Amino acid sequence: MLIRLSGIRREKGDTMSEKLLNRLFHDLETTQLDYVVLFAQDAVYRDDGTIDLAHTHFFVSNDYVLHLATRSDKIIPCCSINPLRQDALQELDRVWDAGCRIVKIHTAIQGVSPDLVAFDPFYKHAADMGMVLVFHTGYEHSCKVISQKFTDPAKLQRALDHGGTIIAAHCGTCAFFDREDYYPHFIEMMNRNDNLYGDTAVMAGFVRLAACKRLSLESESITSRIIHGSDYPIPPSRIPHLRRVGFFPPNRKNLLDLDLHIKRAYNYGPKYENLILDLLQE
Repeated sequence: MLIRLSGIRREKGDTMSEKLLNRLFHDLETTQLDYVVLFAQDAVYRDDGTIDLAHTHFFVSNDYVLHLATRSDKIIPCCSINPLRQDALQELDRVWDAGCRIVKIHTAIQGVSPDLVAFDPFYKHAADMGMVLVFHTGYEHSCKVISQKFTDPAKLQRALDHGGTIIAAHCGTCAFFDREDYYPHFIEMMNRNDNLYGDTAVMAGFVRLAACKRLSLESESITSRIIHGSDYPIPPSRIPHLRRVGFFPPNRKNLLDLDLHIKRAYNYGPKYENLILDLLQE
């Protein structure tokens, strides 16, 4: 359904990957954004640190994303490192040397419970080198999930205790039909940790309905640490935001710009659109 709504099948290319890549670079040419952070997606790993391809259905290598960043000055590479892998610390060093300053851990898809003691060396090394870590939080719906329990923002305390910059992707939001709502835990963690940030990726999607408005009503101490995110190419929905953006908002044919236009309507503060650049330059 998401692929159909995005219109990616109409793009040029023999494979879905080629079509997606062509859409990305077309949208990069026309977007009003100066930069986009492009994410890799690491694999699932076994307890002994070896890769488990049989349970990995969504994989985008760090080298691939680093290569795409050389093709466009607009692309900021975000590598992905599953801290369960044997060479997690070495991979942190490798991608840092390649120019990467931000790493994504997808808790639900990669099977990572962020609160494990075994991850302390990884968190410490990332904090010491200044690598920003992004964790998926809130229920995952687009991919095969190992555990939704891993997406609770409360599980980020161990990573935060090492002092590095941590971003809770999606602010712990869940769909209206999910059994649990982790958003209150995200707010509790934000109030407790000054080094925690949140992003608005996928929050303009239809299944999260009131997520954007809910977040905009929080105190300035919360909204001042909210970062723009889209979860591109998942398309945003205009329906929950009609009163703010209307039926035919400008730049609606570019999913990056449509998502930004929706988020701008909620006024998260003057730093919202560029905060990620400040964090990556610290």
